[in-house]
Amino acid sequence: MATTGVNKDSARRHDQMARVGSVSNAPWFHLKAQNLCHGYLENVYQRPDERSKTGTSKFFQIELLEPCEVREGRGKEAKVRVAKAGTIVNLNYGPKTKELEQFVSVILRGGQVEVSCFIEGEKFAIGKGQTMWPMDVRAEMTRPPQVKAEEDVDFGDDDDEAAPAAG
Repeated sequence: MATTGVNKDSARRHDQMARVGSVSNAPWFHLKAQNLCHGYLENVYQRPDERSKTGTSKFFQIELLEPCEVREGRGKEAKVRVAKAGTIVNLNYGPKTKELEQFVSVILRGGQVEVSCFIEGEKFAIGKGQTMWPMDVRAEMTRPPQVKAEEDVDFGDDDDEAAPAAG
């Protein structure tokens, strides 16, 4: 059986391609005071999540229009870096961001929605040992949904007067 050689140019291109197979593999918006996630809303997704009561959780993806700090990995092993414009970033679904879900139908119909999530300050207590980040979330439709032109349907009945009257 003959073996094929490796195309080194192809191998280099492979390293520059975005990884697919799990949308949650993208970096996550870093929850830190004064961090801003500004970009186009791409969609909302669901993923397995062992920390959730239901075993799943939702999250949004944003295509950045400007750099922002992101986290890659979990816990203390997570690395924080600055992601450049054009990067796809995951944004947690929560009390402040859940309102973005109403724009998904606009996006699926070819519209475009620009979003901004700004962490205004430090985490604060909300009771029962829970904390929350003071997040200001905003959205603006920058392109309305696209309307598809529909062709007229010809039912083949050119003589409307010959048709029996309804009723």
